[in-house]
Amino acid sequence: MVVQRALILIASALLLISCGSAKNIAYLQDAASGEMADINTYTNIIKPGDLLSIVVSSSRPELAVPFNLYSVRQQMSTTATQQATQRQELEGYTVNTEGDIDFPTLGQLHVAGMTRNELAEMLKGMLMQYMPDPIVTINFLNFNITVIGEVARPGNFKITGDRVSLLEALGMAGDMTEFGDRENVMVIRENAGVREVARLNIKSKKIFDSPYYYLQQNDVVVVDPIDARARETSAFQMNFPTIVSLGTFASSLAMLIYYITIVSGRY
Repeated sequence: MVVQRALILIASALLLISCGSAKNIAYLQDAASGEMADINTYTNIIKPGDLLSIVVSSSRPELAVPFNLYSVRQQMSTTATQQATQRQELEGYTVNTEGDIDFPTLGQLHVAGMTRNELAEMLKGMLMQYMPDPIVTINFLNFNITVIGEVARPGNFKITGDRVSLLEALGMAGDMTEFGDRENVMVIRENAGVREVARLNIKSKKIFDSPYYYLQQNDVVVVDPIDARARETSAFQMNFPTIVSLGTFASSLAMLIYYITIVSGRY
């Protein structure tokens, strides 16, 4: 009877500590199941310092050539003589500090503050006088984010679309470790020459309303470690099942030895 009570107490303690450990690392704890919310339609805008790929094409390719920015590069051939050959490559457009780019034939264009789609539509409208069916494809060449700190795989990540969320960025970095401070994730952003620092609590659904939930070009996400006391508690919680198992095994072994000793003494 005593042994049964002890095992029940141990199991109850294990369950409570496991629940506490899950609560420490769970995301969006106040988000109710089935809860509805408006989808944020955030799209990254073009900013000074951005590097843009702008490709103009048409059903008549010769008409699009003057509107693409090319550079001539030398490349060593793989022939036995290793002669240098030339090839053309499409170049990116750097948005200057005033928010402008120099576009072939069309001249200087102000693009800062526009989305990729808005700029593409503006260019198509301007190109209609030069070709019947202009097609404009625009991509960010410098949309990179950095995730460092208490994550599984810290590093710099290239983004191919228009936007990436903080949760997606953490996923790219292999998620936070158990020692990451989920209530105090830092986002560092440079905006118009000013460095901004925001701290977000990813345990709360309020992060969806933050202007820092969707990351911008060259944002840095920093996951701080929890304090030393919390780290010790978390480590104990992680190892508690092993400790309980060893304790249970030791107790069982001791009881078995005691029983054998008593039985052997009687006979």
